[in-house]
Amino acid sequence: MLNQQRPILDAVLNASLLSNEARIFVEAITDRVDLPERLAKMALVFRSKEKKQDAKLLAQAALQLTPKNYRIKALTQWMLRHEAPLWHFGIIHDDLRNETYARALEHWVKPGMTVFEIGTGTGILAMLAVRAGAAHVYTCERRADVAEAAREIIARNGMADRITVIAKDAYSVKLGIDIPQRADLFVAEIVDNTLLGEHVLPLMKLARQQFLKPDAILLPRVVSAVGCLISGKGHHQSYRMESAMGFDLTPFNRFSPMEICAGKGGGDVEPLSDVMTLIDFDLTHDAPQEATRRMQIHATHDGVVEGVMRWLKLDFGDGILFENRPPQRSSWFPQIHLLPASRRVSAGEAITVEVFHNQDRLFVMAES
Repeated sequence: MLNQQRPILDAVLNASLLSNEARIFVEAITDRVDLPERLAKMALVFRSKEKKQDAKLLAQAALQLTPKNYRIKALTQWMLRHEAPLWHFGIIHDDLRNETYARALEHWVKPGMTVFEIGTGTGILAMLAVRAGAAHVYTCERRADVAEAAREIIARNGMADRITVIAKDAYSVKLGIDIPQRADLFVAEIVDNTLLGEHVLPLMKLARQQFLKPDAILLPRVVSAVGCLISGKGHHQSYRMESAMGFDLTPFNRFSPMEICAGKGGGDVEPLSDVMTLIDFDLTHDAPQEATRRMQIHATHDGVVEGVMRWLKLDFGDGILFENRPPQRSSWFPQIHLLPASRRVSAGEAITVEVFHNQDRLFVMAES
């Protein structure tokens, strides 16, 4: 006779999706009183074996069986981090970012407008759009647990009747089914430290083609990478090897990074040139699959160039801008592209920089 826990387990775990090894394990423990903890611990075992689907399914089942159990939550928090990356916490505490989006929405949203968003997250942009006067916001979130949390947040703030959270990847959203009609305005925060890493270009193309009216307002409208030559405090020393304890370690420099995160506020660097736009993308138009631009950046005073620092600039139109220009502290961090070797320059001397992009990545290559 089946034990009493089996129907409950079947409700939270689709065993047909498990490997044979995982199914055998589950069959052996369904009658155990400590079933959730055993599932959580075995999820860790499968995770260490790189059996990601088994690990995730077992962890999800353990958490759903005892959602308020702190021990189970601790054992499965790795899975929660996958579902809700820690950067969600950083961006929600980024006052400049939030205030800029709020100002843009207040400026552009008109009564009766329908808004579409890709990437619900906490739901804050959707709620800001409603506060600005949107009649309805349709927002999609590919992570089911994040979508569920966003729905709860939206309901707590009394906006559930004006915001629809669609728990789907943007490519799976259907016009006429998930969204009744094309939207008047699009808002999203789908750029990362590197500008293109969250697929802003292909997702904007998808939104324009599938979900927006031809004259829809895009927030932001233009996204750019801007930057300057910098001299730092030992970036090359930190990421290059010469010798240590009397040993020559230079062959390990084959692993030296060409691009590093400068950290919040840009770290301890000195600008050696004026700020220049490295590349920008007008999101109302399709970007090429790839493109290359060569440019020269002239030093404004003498110094040792270690690399090119770049950061984000988002243009929401009518003079509403966001820029995490150092020393401005933001949830988005500037990046530093190191020269092959540091170089002493005089005022007026130029460094040649090649800027290359495909749809998913931006590369800045400075010549030494």
